[in-house]
Amino acid sequence: MIRYAFPDGFFWGTAVSSHQVEGNNTNNDWWEFESQGKVKNKEISGNACDHWNKYEEDFQIIKEMKNNAFRFSIEWSRIEPSLGIFDGSSIEHYKKMLSSLRNREIEPFVTLHHFTNPIWVAREGGWLNEKTVDYFLKYVEKVVKEYKDLVRYWITINEPNAYAFASYLMGMFPPQEKSLLKMITVLNNMVKAHAKAYEIIHEIIPDAMVSIAYNVMIFDPINPSSFFDKKIQNFLDRLYNLIFLETILTGKFSAPFKKENIPYAKNTIDYLGINYYTRLHVGFDIKTFPFFVKLYVPENAEKSDFGWEIYPEGFYKVVKRFWEMVKKPIIITENGISDAKDEKRPKYLLSHLIELHRAIQEGVKVLGYLHWSLMDNFEWAEGFSQRFGLIEVDFKTQERRWRNSGKIYKNISENNGISDELIEKYLK
Repeated sequence: MIRYAFPDGFFWGTAVSSHQVEGNNTNNDWWEFESQGKVKNKEISGNACDHWNKYEEDFQIIKEMKNNAFRFSIEWSRIEPSLGIFDGSSIEHYKKMLSSLRNREIEPFVTLHHFTNPIWVAREGGWLNEKTVDYFLKYVEKVVKEYKDLVRYWITINEPNAYAFASYLMGMFPPQEKSLLKMITVLNNMVKAHAKAYEIIHEIIPDAMVSIAYNVMIFDPINPSSFFDKKIQNFLDRLYNLIFLETILTGKFSAPFKKENIPYAKNTIDYLGINYYTRLHVGFDIKTFPFFVKLYVPENAEKSDFGWEIYPEGFYKVVKRFWEMVKKPIIITENGISDAKDEKRPKYLLSHLIELHRAIQEGVKVLGYLHWSLMDNFEWAEGFSQRFGLIEVDFKTQERRWRNSGKIYKNISENNGISDELIEKYLK
């Protein structure tokens, strides 16, 4: 018996990104970053999952998993390896991939920017340079014209907030800057790029569904009665969760160091893509100059291999919160756990979907759930050390093996809901 039934026509799928799975994306800033030995254990993405060549096999797995949706990204550096030069063979290759999905009745969700920039863009200053907005728009126009008959659901930019944080504030991703002002500049340029891309996509495909994939985080104060901890919580929540989203709802960019009216950015999403993983406890710490922020995960919290707290209730909270903000349909564009042994993923998957179901029951319009990730892949600065896949990948042989959680997800997708049997087995 199905205990938690999801709406008719619900999208069940998985998600990947080009650089993490395709292999040999040698023309982008991440390949350069890896080549400089800056990834954990000095790993390089290399062949990654060789998805560029093995996509038919991977799409067949998706079909066997009873999924009806798949999110992946187009690699800008393959499409436009140098300024104004578009690569016809790469354009055709992605066309074949899209047709292959369509032939299997799998709805493609296409991301146009997922963390990587062509080296020529990075050399000109990347997203700090206003010209990158125009460069991006020419690439977007080219891609959307090529694939207009194959794609309805578009994601302009993956996690602009996380990208700006990791690359320009925390110094973890290329170009490894640590400047709040630069982070704000990058967010501002990305807002403009998204808004104008939204317009271009709708000019070419009037009934397109366009959004961002937005990473949302729960920030809770370490000490709820501390004035300073609550101040830090509010500051981070605003900086990370609100600035970008508010701008594409209202057309007003309001951030530290920068306030700007961007009227063409107003109402530039047709749905909201939400990426949710965890929460952080935050507080004031005099020793962490210049921001005085302490990030903390309680020792007794259940954690993923990444050290992220497992907090399913947060999923319900963010879905409800952002539904109230945007009043547009929501698609979960990422949710998952790093768990090499696949011991925690079954419970993680079920408990998060139950929280999502709870939000739906309370009136939130959720169109689909895309699990991160279909398969193990190259996890950015962590290299191959973090395993998010429903499908395990042997990176030496490129063999794919179903994890138990992949079989559980197949059951959920096939039944459009969660059965009593799964609850008895994994949640009791």
